[in-house]
Amino acid sequence: MNQFIDIHSHLIPQFDDGPKNFQESLDMLRQAVDQGITQVFATSHFNEWIPREVETEYFKKLNQLRKKAERANLPITIHSGSEIFYHQYVEKTVKKSKVTTLGNWGQYILLEFPMFQMPDGAEEVLFKLAADKYIPIVAHPERYVKIVERPRRILNFIRFGGLLQVNGGSILGHFGKDIQKVALQLLERELVHFIASDAHSPRVRQYVLKPVYEFLQNKISEDYLNKVLFVHQKMIIDQQILEPIQIPEEEKLSFFESIRKRFKTSF
Repeated sequence: MNQFIDIHSHLIPQFDDGPKNFQESLDMLRQAVDQGITQVFATSHFNEWIPREVETEYFKKLNQLRKKAERANLPITIHSGSEIFYHQYVEKTVKKSKVTTLGNWGQYILLEFPMFQMPDGAEEVLFKLAADKYIPIVAHPERYVKIVERPRRILNFIRFGGLLQVNGGSILGHFGKDIQKVALQLLERELVHFIASDAHSPRVRQYVLKPVYEFLQNKISEDYLNKVLFVHQKMIIDQQILEPIQIPEEEKLSFFESIRKRFKTSF
């Protein structure tokens, strides 16, 4: 089996809602190594304005964690990154800070939207980022309430240049059956580019890539499973460009119909 790369995890201690101290961060890394994960991105939460001192603190703690992991003989590489909360001027924030793109490579951006409402202009932000040659990744769209209620919005994300990252916990049913159904439906339609853990602690919201791989082996094709768990992640590391999915019109209609039947949603 290939080596896992996890592009979404909260590893920096006392920084957001992730680990409380470095010991918890190291425990998380041990769990990752046990699953065959060899590279992770420490994607802490960041909002609209990123003060210089906050970014400095992030990189200071990241370097400390790297040294502690090395001393603990943990064979894992920790890359920088962030999970940026949606705001109207994301493209300006991205240009000002080193933490905003995965690995500080100036390409991929992990973007989070509000859980309970979908703001106007969300697609415009994706379009602006794509126009500036960035590649936006929409974090866990299957968990957004407005997406579950009205899945058409997912296709708008894709149409305006967004790549989709589904949480492994969603696939395994950790967030409820409705969210699991949306996650599996997206995978069945091959609309997802990445599966990630979105790990937060060694006890709750852990790394789950290995159990996800085992769970999905007989549910989607082996070729596509490798893409969403291995191949596309390696392309980020290699700084290669992943193109948005082009959705044929008949696929849009069948996708809407299948979602409507499952959830009896109105479009």
